[in-house]
Amino acid sequence: MEKGDIVKVSYSGYVDGKLFDTTDEELAKKEGIYSPGIEYGPVTVIVGKGMLLPGLDEALLEMEVGEERELELPPEKAFGKRDPSKIKLVPLREFKKHNITPVVGMPVTINNEVGRIVSINGGRVLVDFNHQLAGKTVRYILKVEELVEKPEDIVKELLKLVIPNLDIGEIKVEVKEKEVYITIPGEMLIPVKNVEVLKKIVADEILKRLKVEKVSFVEEFRRKEEKSQ
Repeated sequence: MEKGDIVKVSYSGYVDGKLFDTTDEELAKKEGIYSPGIEYGPVTVIVGKGMLLPGLDEALLEMEVGEERELELPPEKAFGKRDPSKIKLVPLREFKKHNITPVVGMPVTINNEVGRIVSINGGRVLVDFNHQLAGKTVRYILKVEELVEKPEDIVKELLKLVIPNLDIGEIKVEVKEKEVYITIPGEMLIPVKNVEVLKKIVADEILKRLKVEKVSFVEEFRRKEEKSQ
């Protein structure tokens, strides 16, 4: 693979011999980590964009389509080393302000940082903002399932990567010599925040990759059939 390639990959991650992350639904169920809120199956990433752990991203540069590798990633290539400065004391009153009763092990978000409560002593709560796997060596099985090459597929995968909760099956993409037309049901974009900014990001990436001169978005609204009385 080369930097900038759009690929679909599957992977499973283990720490101390135990599975903690996977794209394989059946394996997740078998190992007791299945979550119904997660969409399983190969994930789309752009090589070299930091969308995976550093060690996985680096490995992709040396892999081919269909290749599978088992990788051992040290902390600096995985979730980072443990940083003592990320373990902080938070006054209990900060939790009371938000009607939260702190409990050891509870995940919390403070000042946009995600942490976990380590201990509670009097009026002080110790929170660890390190990733739970920081300082750990992890093992991954990584496979390159597909290199996305067709222009229409490139456009659809970029849409999926940038704009959340799109039903790609309902989106029409037409790639001509110098222009790309993208037709999206208008209702699909209504709940998306900063949608114009996101569309600009997609358009810029398409212009760069497909060497076209113009990208047109069409938001389509259809008249709904009225139910007869």
